[in-house]
Parts: sequence; structure tokens; C-alpha cells
Amino acid sequence: MATGYDMHRLERTNRCIRRVLKNRISVGKGVRNIERILATPPLYPWWLMLLVFIASSFFISPLFWNGQWADAGASAMMGLIVGLLQLLAGRFSNYANLFEVSSAFIIGFVASLMQDKICFGVVSFAGICQLLPGLGLTLSIIEMASKNMISGTVRFVYAMCQCFLLGYGISVGSTMGTRVRGFQNSPVDSVVSSMNGLGNCSTGLSKLWWFLFLPMLAITFNMSISAHWRQQPIMVMAGAVGYTVSYFAGKSSALTDIAPAIGAFAMGLFSNVLASFSNHRSAIEPILGGVQLLVPGSLGLRTVLAFISSSGSSSGTFLYNVFSTSLSIAVGPVPERHGRVPEPQEAGWPDDLLGDAQF
Repeated sequence: MATGYDMHRLERTNRCIRRVLKNRISVGKGVRNIERILATPPLYPWWLMLLVFIASSFFISPLFWNGQWADAGASAMMGLIVGLLQLLAGRFSNYANLFEVSSAFIIGFVASLMQDKICFGVVSFAGICQLLPGLGLTLSIIEMASKNMISGTVRFVYAMCQCFLLGYGISVGSTMGTRVRGFQNSPVDSVVSSMNGLGNCSTGLSKLWWFLFLPMLAITFNMSISAHWRQQPIMVMAGAVGYTVSYFAGKSSALTDIAPAIGAFAMGLFSNVLASFSNHRSAIEPILGGVQLLVPGSLGLRTVLAFISSSGSSSGTFLYNVFSTSLSIAVGPVPERHGRVPEPQEAGWPDDLLGDAQF
């Protein structure tokens, strides 16, 4: 996957390292366990990851950007295109370097052809939601804020370069699609001129649908970072807590600017309390699962689109929002509390998931 995260292997590696630190196993056996963990095949097959692209694009459209059913259906089609291109990039290394920009170009072109029937901003952003570097932007600012300047700067530059690739692809694709259909203005202009939404789109679906869409979107996001099904419940609950608290905090005019921080703090507190009173001794998984629903990936892409369309004031506003939202999330999660390292059988994890049956 483009994100490069693997929560399944992270959990197994974390347990192995803790057992070495507690002198439960030798360093040599710990190294062999980690080598065995790295050699394991991907957790999910390719066809299931293709369904993840489709489902995430479908659910995120009405949930994050007030899309209608038509927008959700078109977004699912765009997600299918991006998923197929992802498989192609994994098969041919020469194409992998062009994957982001070519995916954004095709999505922008197809969405602009249908701009009179769908909301262009919603469909184009939802179609590439798995490629948005929101998590990378947030982690980079967290690292720079914690004085890890080298890794934070490298991660930030990479995330912004990915934003520019996606923004350039969408801009060129939408311009070509607009010319083919004979429309006057590019739909990108309406995206960057809208401060609250992604263009002049109608009101979204009933919020009752959010009770279904939010956990389903959280599950697809967790699968995209290879979270095991045993990790899913706590990650989904953490994401729901963070998103819900952030949403209701944003309803208050006095708390709008710090709503992401409040949601992230609630999510971090929930994750660490649950980790302290259960066999899940690490809060990394639920925190990362919750942060995925709070990251400002679309803001970064809108910043790039504003730069490309020469909208200086809009680009400055969106860039400020990227930093402020990322910093709010950075100060939210509370430090992890470490406890006793549970035995594999006690934690409920089969031995084959921990790397070595002879712990």
C-alpha cells in the first residue's frame, strides 16, 4: 500500500521486542522472530484490497464531504480505477513512479466529464482518498514538534510532493475533460473557492447514515494499513470516539479552532485507558486508527490546487489550516502507559501471529 504501514507486523514486532527487554527470550531468538515476521506474506489478498479502495471511496464521499448517492456511486467507480492502477503499479516497477499522477489525471478527467451530474470535488477527492497524504503530513508535524527535525522534514517534504503530484494530475485531467465537454470553466476553480466544502454541491445524505458509514469507513482505513481483525474493534472504537467528539466540538463557535485537538485528546485518552485495563498493552494501534479519521489530507491537496490555479489567498488559508489541524492532532493523544507484557496465550493471539511458537 502507498501508506507503507503494517499494523499486523507492528503488533507482532512490538510484542517480540518487549519480551526481549523483559528477558523472556534471548536477543538472537528475538532477531530470528523479527526476520520471520518480515518474511510473512501480506495479510489481505489483492482482491480484498481492491474492495477496500472501492468501499473507502464510497463511504468517505457522504461522510466527509456531504456527497449524494450519485456522488458515492461515482466515487466507488473512481476507487475501483485507482485500485486497479495500484495493482498495476505493484506488478510493473517502471509504472510505480507514475502511479499517483496518472491516477489523479484519470480521476480528474473522468470526474470532469460528469461534472454536470455529480459534484466534481467530492468525487475526485473521494476517488483518491487512499492516496491523500494526510497521515504523513500529520506525523511529519508531530515529529518536527518533538524535535525530530530530520525525519519530520523528510516526511513533510515527501507528503507535500505527493500532494503536488495529485494536484497536478487532477488539474490537468479536469482541464482536458472540460475542453472535451465544451464547458467554460474548470471545476477546480469551484473547489478552491469554497472554504467549507468541495464546490457548489447540494446537501448530503441524512446523518442517520453516518452510524453505518463511520464504522465501515474506519474498517476499510484500518485494512489499508494491514490491521488484523483482532485489532479492528479497538481501532474502530477509537476512531468513532475521536470523530464524534471532534464533530460535536466543531458545532460550537468557541471550540471550532480546537475541535481536532479535543477529538484527538479524547481518542488518545480512550485508547490508553482501554490499553491499560485490557490485554492490549499497546495503544499505538487504536491511536493510529483514530488519527486516520482526523487527518487533513484533503486540505493539503486543496492547498496545491489553490497554488496551481494562482489563488494566493486561498492557498495561504488552506496551508494554515493544514498546520493548525495537524498541530491540534499532535497535542491530542496522551502518552502511552506501558504495563506488563502478556503471554501470547494470555493476550489471545495465536503463536503463529507472534513470530515464534517457542516463546
